[in-house]
Amino acid sequence: MIDLAIRNGWVIDGTMKERFRADLGVVGGKIIEIGRVSAAEREIDAEGLIVSPGFVDPHSHSDFTLHSNRDSHSTIRQGVTTEVVGNCGFSNAPVTDQSVISTVARMRAYAYDGPVDWRTFGEYLESLETGGISANVACFVGHNSVRAAAGLIGGEQVTDTHLKKMAGFVAEAMESGALGLSTGLEFTPGLFCQTNELEYLVKEVGRHNGIYTSHVRNRDSAIFESIQEFLDLAKAGNVAAQISHFNVRHDTNAPEDAWNRAVEMMMKARVQGMDVEADTTPFRTGIGVMTAILPEWLVNDGYEEVARALKNNLVRDRLRNECDRYWRFIHKGQWDRVRLSSSPSFPELGGLTFPEIAKIMKKDEWDCYFDILMAAGSAMDELILVGELFTEEHLAEMTSHPEFSLGVDGYTSVDHGPLSDVTVSQHPYCGHIEYLAHHVREMKTLTLENAIHKMTAKPAARFGLTRRGVLQKGNFADLVIFDAANVRSRSTIDEPRVYPEGIRLVVVNGVVVVDDGIHTGKRPGQVLRRVS
Repeated sequence: MIDLAIRNGWVIDGTMKERFRADLGVVGGKIIEIGRVSAAEREIDAEGLIVSPGFVDPHSHSDFTLHSNRDSHSTIRQGVTTEVVGNCGFSNAPVTDQSVISTVARMRAYAYDGPVDWRTFGEYLESLETGGISANVACFVGHNSVRAAAGLIGGEQVTDTHLKKMAGFVAEAMESGALGLSTGLEFTPGLFCQTNELEYLVKEVGRHNGIYTSHVRNRDSAIFESIQEFLDLAKAGNVAAQISHFNVRHDTNAPEDAWNRAVEMMMKARVQGMDVEADTTPFRTGIGVMTAILPEWLVNDGYEEVARALKNNLVRDRLRNECDRYWRFIHKGQWDRVRLSSSPSFPELGGLTFPEIAKIMKKDEWDCYFDILMAAGSAMDELILVGELFTEEHLAEMTSHPEFSLGVDGYTSVDHGPLSDVTVSQHPYCGHIEYLAHHVREMKTLTLENAIHKMTAKPAARFGLTRRGVLQKGNFADLVIFDAANVRSRSTIDEPRVYPEGIRLVVVNGVVVVDDGIHTGKRPGQVLRRVS
């Protein structure tokens, strides 16, 4: 008798093949048959339901929250069985005496109160395994974290010693199973680096047959230069390359038809033989770092110095005219597009727009912004915003592009307690549901078969997650069963912390983790290490 039989479902296998009726059998964490299946210890009737591979999020920040949410409550309930983390230049390792304070601050900001006792990337991955995790995770090592571990927090001169130390961190991470290197070049301290520093590190990634993924320097007025830098780095390192959340934010001074022209640069590189792809996100809104609009001259000496400087009204007056970067619509006064996710110093302001915050604080939006940053002190880099970033038309062209995988750029959370209080946005709770319910069923931008391919087989193949992402005999049994006609979320911008409806069963490595919407408490997830 086999372990699990799923009967009478409509199988969408991840390959873009049209759905077909079949049974599916699981033994020992693997799919052993699709078609006619023998009797099982547990029988599931999937009549009228879709059976697909578990979803693979190609761009997640769930490493921020996994230590405080090992059960991956909000994302596993959406059918996400694997998350690719360590993105935008941020990872939880390596950790040194120079970076331990900032690493601990990030973990504490996301409701983790346990020890941060790892130092190497390998030790960090072991820490994930030791306590168990419900979903699989694959990790990049982040350039910002590598820089911080080397003692680089701003625009200091980068010496040969720094370069060798950073390359050593990258090499250790790669040898421990990292997928590759990520950069976040709009964020501190990555924004201070020169191209030659990145080339040195990307070549190290290439020596280990890794991947380079990047939140590029700019996606508005300098988008073409930023994409060219990215492509040049990938070529120099002889690496596969992934452009993170490849989009153009609305009304941020981008050139005419900027996105299409930038994508054409990527496609031309593919024709010339480069292994380069991209990913995108589901919502008109997006998550961003509150400090990212601040100019380099202010953040160069670290966030404690920023907090001190913000006590000076002359500095504040100057900043009102010199924060024209990142979410540039803020500089234009479009404060209604910006919400504060949370603030430990001002918990009552979580989820409010800045015009709403200004009314409560009885100050203008800029002074509210500066007060919230100042109150956070050295931890201000952990303050998150939710912004209205994209038009519906732009979402459609991104999600439908054949070389774009579908991710969320969020993190897993839970619907109650301390972690939920600091992740106040829809992204943790319904990002993947948005593809199925909105982009497929409502907008018909994608067929269900195409969407599932871009949520499963495509990202799994992109990141070398072998025997995952496709329903096939011998592959790992990461599965989701859902009601395509009724899968939906009641999560809203104002009340986001709601789990979805219509996800009936989620299986990770052959173990049922979500059963009729209820988490079973099982933690069968694995750390998926890169295989050379």
